[in-house]
Amino acid sequence: MFQAIKTPNRPFLFVFFCFLSLSLFATEPGTRTKECSLLEPGVPADFFFSRALREQVDGFQALQRRKPEDSKLSFERSVSFLDSYHLCLKEVGKEPSALSAETQSLNYLELGSLDKAWEWSEVATRKSPSESKDLILLQTRIRIRQGELAKASDVLESSLHLFPNDPDFLYLLGNINFERKLWNQSILYYTALSFVIERRDTHSKYKFLTAKALGELNYKLDHPKIAIKRYQEYTAFYKNDMEVLFRLAQIYFVLGDFKHCRMYLEQIREKNPRDIDASHMLGEIYFMDSRDTAPIYFATLRKEKKIPKEGIIYLLDRFLSGSKTGLESKLKSYIQDNPGRLSPRIALLELADKENFPDYDALNSETAQYAYEYRQYLTAEKILRRGLSRISTKENAEEERSLFWEKISSCQEMLGQWNHSVMATKEAINLTKETEKSFRLRFRLAYLFLQGNLKKESLSVTILSETIKENPNPTHYYLRGLAYFQLAKYKESVSDFSEAITLDPKNYNYYFYRATAFDKLKQFPETESDLKTTITLNPNASNAMNYLGYLYAEKNINPDDANKLLNQAVSLEPDNPAYQDSLGWVLYRKKDYNRALLHLNFAASLALERGFEDPVIYEHLGDVYLAKKDPVNALQFFKLSESKLKSELNKDLVAKIKKVEKEISE
Repeated sequence: MFQAIKTPNRPFLFVFFCFLSLSLFATEPGTRTKECSLLEPGVPADFFFSRALREQVDGFQALQRRKPEDSKLSFERSVSFLDSYHLCLKEVGKEPSALSAETQSLNYLELGSLDKAWEWSEVATRKSPSESKDLILLQTRIRIRQGELAKASDVLESSLHLFPNDPDFLYLLGNINFERKLWNQSILYYTALSFVIERRDTHSKYKFLTAKALGELNYKLDHPKIAIKRYQEYTAFYKNDMEVLFRLAQIYFVLGDFKHCRMYLEQIREKNPRDIDASHMLGEIYFMDSRDTAPIYFATLRKEKKIPKEGIIYLLDRFLSGSKTGLESKLKSYIQDNPGRLSPRIALLELADKENFPDYDALNSETAQYAYEYRQYLTAEKILRRGLSRISTKENAEEERSLFWEKISSCQEMLGQWNHSVMATKEAINLTKETEKSFRLRFRLAYLFLQGNLKKESLSVTILSETIKENPNPTHYYLRGLAYFQLAKYKESVSDFSEAITLDPKNYNYYFYRATAFDKLKQFPETESDLKTTITLNPNASNAMNYLGYLYAEKNINPDDANKLLNQAVSLEPDNPAYQDSLGWVLYRKKDYNRALLHLNFAASLALERGFEDPVIYEHLGDVYLAKKDPVNALQFFKLSESKLKSELNKDLVAKIKKVEKEISE
């Protein structure tokens, strides 16, 4: 997606102009002294440094004029002058300065001598009294040119806490990790950069590049609605990026929003009438979602000569025009070669329905399954209901109808239609006579009562209690344990998770959720033990690592273990705001305030990107600023935390606000 990473060249013009006033003959002719064997008496060694800087500037200017040979000669002369300068220093027992070493490193980078560029950058780093942004970026560029993207990332990350809001650092880290295909790591830095742009640098050169990158990353990480938001920010400025417009159409297609999908495809056709892909995708959308107007659109495609002599658009056009001869075999052949396409399956299913094919029932089930897998839940439900209407005419087909209602319930669940999903599940339960199927459906009903806006935990407990009497399955105990937890009946919750563990002692989820219940009961040893068991059974249990690490930090115990656990959790899920918050809090406890701020700002920006604001994160930010003797920022975040609280007032937070307000007023 992205072009090669580039950062601005830095020829140190400010230093060059400092040397313009350099006098080559600082003393009277009769008193001249020889500073260097390579120079005439009275000429200071800095003459060579001045000439090196002049040549370096000429080299960059030649590059801007697109004269690579002249540029190369200038950089080579700059290297030669700096070599002479360093020899002069050596004669008087001095070593290269940080500035001269950095200048030489930059020369070698432009000449493509990457090993020498790195060696001189290391000299500059050793000589520099403090970490320099320009030097860090220079070393990053060298590593990138060497193809060492992991090392380039390490260079930036090791100093990021010193430049936490620097757009160049964050952009490079986002871009480097994108190139490495570390999507979660990349989205962390791009989200942080967006946070900085919105609050500190609204005219940033990275603004729209960041929006596009976040669109792509959220698409890859299956956050389609956030991807849409970010892509729309980008297209508000870059209106003619056909690639992004097409991606927006694809996302809306995946979401089953054919209206907006058509809108973007029609925009592409309007901006680029010769585009074939958008025209053909729009044809499939019309076929699946707007059958009444589909013939009109296909007539337009014929007029535009955009219907090929084979392929899916050709087959759909034949279907719409009523030309059915040989169509069944052609559709089946196309599906075999292109199993991931939904429109030919729908066409074949409708053909089977009209022609009363004997394999209609199998086709219906298969097509609905494909529609479901491709998130076309409304389409899948429509297909299933058509199949259900045909089954309803059969005798003794209760089990088959029960299965259809179960599948319809799944579609409604994915659409967030919780009450409809409950009703469909009850239909399935009433129709089945199979014991195992009945257990599965009752479990599903109990699960649905815990979801969305239903929150009928007591009903869930009742259903599961009856089921457990007949079938004491560990998953039934587990779900009832979750229901009890939501009802704040933590002892009952612990008891059920314990029963699940007895029946299935290798399931790490049971230990994790029992730990959460133990924690509510303030039984820390049991909580700690279960979290450790969870990690032992699943070394990638980042939720348990985060939970245990945070508990250690809150209790101010085992600081090294807390740090290790939370760094492991963050490495597994770098874009998890809760994990970043926990790590920031541990660093705060260790009085590492700059790194704490870095991770807490990551947490705040990631939470905003996900569409929520966590008062705990804001309170933690306030605590860190207060520790840094910055009461103004501390008060800002404490009040922000207070404004986001949804439950009763946090007395400790109110006390902090009053204390800081008093401190500021005094």
